[in-house]
Amino acid sequence: MPTAFGSRFAAHRLELLKRVSHIGFFDKLTEDERYELITYGKITSHNDGQIIFEEEAPNDHVMYFVVSGGVDILLNGYRNPAGTDVVATLQPGEIFGEIAILDALPRSASARAKGLTTILGIDLFAHRDQDQKPSADLTIKILRHIAEGLCAKLRNVNKVLLHAKG
Repeated sequence: MPTAFGSRFAAHRLELLKRVSHIGFFDKLTEDERYELITYGKITSHNDGQIIFEEEAPNDHVMYFVVSGGVDILLNGYRNPAGTDVVATLQPGEIFGEIAILDALPRSASARAKGLTTILGIDLFAHRDQDQKPSADLTIKILRHIAEGLCAKLRNVNKVLLHAKG
């Protein structure tokens, strides 16, 4: 890879690092851990309305961090009060697709870019036999963050079901 391209690529990643350092999960990381995460992950950009992954798509074991823009989570057959299938809209610093790293089942929902969106995809276990993987400390922080988020979602579902039952 030519040096100029490599330098420009590294500068772009460093700019992303600065941009996300104070939001969501990124705020919980040290500067070195943020750099490690951005270095290890794959950064992609999506135009407004572009599908990132489809519900029922085969599991690729990749989870995502919203770096900029937004992401709508869609569920087939669901209708919110506005009449759309949007279950949630995620902002920079939030994660999605995290269940994919925990099981081997197909995707449970679709994800669609809202506005010009940049995301960071990461498969924590893709390179488990190689040196190119997140450190154990960073992996534990990510898994803890996923567990906390899933617990919050479960609590919310429990409240909804409890109120719907009455």
